[in-house]
Amino acid sequence: MMNETMKTLILAGLLAVSAVSQAQTPMADAAKLIDNERFEQATSALQGILAKEPTNGEAWFLLGENYFYSEKFDSADVAYRKGVQVNPIMPLNAVGVGKVLQAKGKNAEAKAAFDAAIAKAIDKASKTAKPMQSSVYRESAEGLIYGPVKDPATALAYIEKAITLDPAEAENFIVKGDALFEANPRDASEPMANFKKAADMKATSAKPVAKKGFVYYRAKNYDASISEYDKAASIDASYAPTFRGRAESWFMKRDFTKAKADYDTYLKLNKGNLSASIRYAQFLFLVQNYKESLDLIQKLEASGVQNNVLTRLKGYSMVELGDKVNAVPTLDAYFAKQPKDQLVSSDLQYYGRAVALLGNDSLAGEKLLAAAAMPNADPELYMEAGSFFQKAKMFDKAVIAYQGKTRSTKVAVNDWYYLGGAANKAKQYQVADEAWTKYIEKQPNIYQGYLGRARANVGLDPDKKTWQARPFFEDVIRKMKPEEMTKSPSDLEEAYFYLGFYHFYSTKDLASAKCFFEKVKTVNAGTSNTKVANDMLLSKELKDVKAAVCDLK
Repeated sequence: MMNETMKTLILAGLLAVSAVSQAQTPMADAAKLIDNERFEQATSALQGILAKEPTNGEAWFLLGENYFYSEKFDSADVAYRKGVQVNPIMPLNAVGVGKVLQAKGKNAEAKAAFDAAIAKAIDKASKTAKPMQSSVYRESAEGLIYGPVKDPATALAYIEKAITLDPAEAENFIVKGDALFEANPRDASEPMANFKKAADMKATSAKPVAKKGFVYYRAKNYDASISEYDKAASIDASYAPTFRGRAESWFMKRDFTKAKADYDTYLKLNKGNLSASIRYAQFLFLVQNYKESLDLIQKLEASGVQNNVLTRLKGYSMVELGDKVNAVPTLDAYFAKQPKDQLVSSDLQYYGRAVALLGNDSLAGEKLLAAAAMPNADPELYMEAGSFFQKAKMFDKAVIAYQGKTRSTKVAVNDWYYLGGAANKAKQYQVADEAWTKYIEKQPNIYQGYLGRARANVGLDPDKKTWQARPFFEDVIRKMKPEEMTKSPSDLEEAYFYLGFYHFYSTKDLASAKCFFEKVKTVNAGTSNTKVANDMLLSKELKDVKAAVCDLK
């Protein structure tokens, strides 16, 4: 999906390019279409302009921007480069080439492209007007705050130059607000001040007010976000991004009804627009309307739309709906077309879930583990991978998965619980003991941690030479609550059983041994331990021994 900031940034370039461009109604109309995220209509409009004016550098720039904001970076690059070729005097296309490089993570090349475009624009020999110079700086700044690695510091230096050259241009202050927010997302005061300044300068525009809504959204202040989007809607009810932004805020408040209503409005405003329909299908999926999302996708496909993003979402929805027949083939079709370097972690996550529907838990675990290892993946994927490996009884692999989670930046207490349990089953007793030690540090009053550590130490002492599990089994008894003893009698019995044999063989304290075996008999969990303890009570060594008191302090 589109970067969140990018999704809300509307085209700025045309608005300050030149007096000529602003006078051309078709160009202004195309810019407005891009503003409202009607990318397909904008493409048609701009192609119509270029058919008549093939050397119109501003039109090529707008076409590049249109592709850029719909994340068709290769097409954007073609348009920008064509603009450079047919009209090298118009400098914004050279900036556009840099923006694509930045979006693709080629930061050094992007910076060189921006600097070259700026140097050319401010060269006195070029006779570039100050508003255009300002636009070059602004577009360069805009490019630097997108992509996998942003450079907000340089972007701020650029935008200050843009403001100096054209202090009356509201778009400069919008981009400055964006750059400030990227530089320090924890302090929204300066970004907000710049968005307010832009709103004051351009009172009829909903864009800077919607920007304020987005800042509140990023700060997770969804009520304030909705309030700003309400203001934006009152300024311009035709500004479609307002309704998408407000829908996403309602979604985060889990008010799916209002979220869907706003997205319905967004879709009506962008009627017939493929990008809007795709985004709506994605939204329906997010609000867990999987059937409705799938129905929309199938309707689009029936109308002739071929889009791999939709194929991906179609497969995801099928997994959520438990479609064992079609989920895997649909995702296979998606993978066949999707470049490997453009896969995201959720692709492998859902493929893993799809094969799990067919009962292949081991392959599901492998896919989830691969998903977890991808850049920017949610560490919780390690836990999901581990659960599939456990179901497949591949405990060594489960250990690897759970260790991945404990090495992440998102470690939870129960991660140690699952790692300890899997490691015990995998007979990796040292790993288990270390995991249970961590768990006990976090949860010192929960008996399961002591039971896990006791079992690990039984494994570390297979010949019962040290009886090192003893203190942990004693802690199990001390920590178990009465209701837990009733609910999990076999756990309590396991502790009594071990201590019975500890005293029988290690301390030779037969009276204490008999006491613990009698406790096993009283618990009567019906396990093999129950039978062995009863046999011990009837043995010649213990049958005539008077039991001691073996209550633990």
